Amino acid sequence: MTQHQMAVLRVNGKAEKGLENTVNVRDLPAFSVDEPERLGGTNTGPNPLEYFLGALSACTSIMVAYVAKEQNFNYEGLEYDASGTLDPRGFRGVEGVQTYFQSVQLNMVVETGEDEDALERLKEAVEKRCPLYNLLKDAGVEVNSHWTIKQKSQL
Repeated sequence: MTQHQMAVLRVNGKAEKGLENTVNVRDLPAFSVDEPERLGGTNTGPNPLEYFLGALSACTSIMVAYVAKEQNFNYEGLEYDASGTLDPRGFRGVEGVQTYFQSVQLNMVVETGEDEDALERLKEAVEKRCPLYNLLKDAGVEVNSHWTIKQKSQL
């Protein structure tokens, strides 16, 4: 059996005052993770679940670029929005309540001249390969993704 080299991703950081955290990734500028004031934070940055939704959306977008190239799917632009629904009693410690998203809605708008069948092939391949999409699915989170075509701009 062939041994495959595994990729290792790393971050480091520290808890600042209150709920604020500073996180470092590679040689990039540090970023802040916090909670809104209504949850006891100081609102200096998105909270971890908001970062997750952003990461899911960006991960999907990056996979679109890879898969589109493989499928010769041409597109001019991509827009997305995502939302997640959770029961906050879970992270507050209520026994038996899931601590993470119960459902996630992901909307992808692809600016393309391709047809609906080509978009569906792209969507299926992207969802099969996107690590964060599959992390949610494997955790039993209901993921509702809706992909639509925005007609390519005519010059």
